[in-house]
Amino acid sequence: MTAVNNSPEFLELVGDILTDEHYAVTLIDGDKPATIAAIKASQPDILMLDLRLGSEGLRGRDVLQDVRRDPDLTHLPVLLCSGDLEGMERVESEMGSMTAVGTLRKPFTLNELSEAISNLLSDAAKP
Repeated sequence: MTAVNNSPEFLELVGDILTDEHYAVTLIDGDKPATIAAIKASQPDILMLDLRLGSEGLRGRDVLQDVRRDPDLTHLPVLLCSGDLEGMERVESEMGSMTAVGTLRKPFTLNELSEAISNLLSDAAKP
């Protein structure tokens, strides 16, 4: 699993939680220019991506679109998360045709995170 966020505190917390849940975790600072290259290099089975990366608005949406355009990542399950409810609603309406993308609103519980990951991985395993 790879988590992309611009908050070191959030990354550390999510990394600890996911490691405790027995996931191999790679953490990526989403404010870096080579985010897609870092995601590819991590070879994730699922990507947890923050909708808001830095001060550039909904940059997570742009990263999601870049992931879907990359032939190596086009089917990668992506869990998009944010506390920006208006931004999430806007992106959810744009994601209609995208497969293997789920959303999770912050703040979330450990159970909600586990369920969202399980659902994405289960959906990705279906033919």
